[in-house]
Amino acid sequence: MNKNKLNMIIAIIGCVAILTIGVLVFIQIHDNHQTNQLIIEKCFDNFDEVGEVVIKKNGFWSPVSCEKK
Repeated sequence: MNKNKLNMIIAIIGCVAILTIGVLVFIQIHDNHQTNQLIIEKCFDNFDEVGEVVIKKNGFWSPVSCEKK
């Protein structure tokens, strides 16, 4: 196999791998965002009578938590 063809195949495989990882990370972030929105909506629906509600998030990938203050 020609060296140029081998380099081209490696470059194409690398690009496809980077795009695949990027799409998977985007999908995961989108799913986490939707989950966090639902948790926040339920939090405010359940604690309507409470004066203050604290929403915490421990890390980038972690879901939010809702607490009465």
